[in-house]
Amino acid sequence: MATPAEAPLRVPVAVAPLAEANRRAFLGFFLIGVLLSIPGTALPVWKYHLQPPYVAIGLHFLSFAAGVLVALRLSRYFLARFGAHRLLTASMVVASIGMTMVEFSGPPSPQLARHFSLFLIGLAQGGIMAATFQLLRRLYEQDPAATVNLAGGLMGLGAFLPALLSALSYSWMGFHGLYLLLALVPVGVAVFFYRRGMPAETEIIDLGFKEVFRESQSPVHVLFAALLFFETAAELSVLQWAALHLILRAGMSPSAALYFLSFYCLALLGGRFAAQALLQYFPHRRLLLASAAMSWLGILVFSSTNNFLGAVLGLALSALGFSFVYPLLVERIGDRFREYHSSLFHGIFGLGMLGGFLAPALIAFWADWSSEAAAMMVPFWCSLLVFLLLLLLWVESKFSASRVARS
Repeated sequence: MATPAEAPLRVPVAVAPLAEANRRAFLGFFLIGVLLSIPGTALPVWKYHLQPPYVAIGLHFLSFAAGVLVALRLSRYFLARFGAHRLLTASMVVASIGMTMVEFSGPPSPQLARHFSLFLIGLAQGGIMAATFQLLRRLYEQDPAATVNLAGGLMGLGAFLPALLSALSYSWMGFHGLYLLLALVPVGVAVFFYRRGMPAETEIIDLGFKEVFRESQSPVHVLFAALLFFETAAELSVLQWAALHLILRAGMSPSAALYFLSFYCLALLGGRFAAQALLQYFPHRRLLLASAAMSWLGILVFSSTNNFLGAVLGLALSALGFSFVYPLLVERIGDRFREYHSSLFHGIFGLGMLGGFLAPALIAFWADWSSEAAAMMVPFWCSLLVFLLLLLLWVESKFSASRVARS
């Protein structure tokens, strides 16, 4: 029998690994945000605003998406073989290598070097996603909406950092050394994690794309997956194209356009925390529909603007709308499907992340075929599809409720 003096010593043993896993997972989401912002800030760094090579830009985004896809496809093996903590640490080292390559692969270097640098960043992105969702599994199961909302806020903060630093760097130093500075962040965190050690982990439950599709048999599952795909596509399209669009469409300087990009990231960040406060006072379904409509209106304004006022209004409306949609959507998933867990959502989130880079690639190819202004209708249609899919889900939930009441 344990003595009274021995009993308190058991609590930290059980709680400390879980708390450490949560801290590392949230730090991983911050780094996901940092990596998400790299392609959009790299386009002005590589001087693509002077004579935009739209096909090359599209291939850059596809390279990033390919890296994410490869990492998510292999994540089950690496999680089982090395564990989430080691996968997270290794992915951060890969991210640092990728950002270093971004610094040195600008013109006149071959385009292949830029493709490979973004592939490495996408590879790191997918690895960090797989590890963080695994580490965050227990916390996610307790409160999916609040967990994803906090994770989204950290991603917004992470995306804000490269955007702001790139704007300041352009104003002061002409971009020299920006990505070398950013590369110190993930490698520094990786060294810190390594020195702290790799805590014991819970059972590995990771579901990739095959398992996601296998478990998503009903039309409602497909609707939710499509919602996440198109919502992420719309949100990340604005993030990746905001700076270049404002330079080409509104005639802004690269520095001013990058400041507007950082404003968009800051609005996303503020919206996540505003959403957490407003969820207690407004009906969630109406708030979800209103947020989707707001993001659609914001993209419409932003895609057609040619002045500072329209840019501010469009970016603010779209960012606030997006920041409400994601946590509310995750909450709906958790309410409708109790079997959803963080590892399954990791696969769906990865599918959405692919949409987030396929859509910017489509903008680039469309711009090469027509014009950049016309191509900015891609996030507009993605956002409109989000609103229409939400209406379909609302109608489906009404029919489901009526069937349950009759039975």
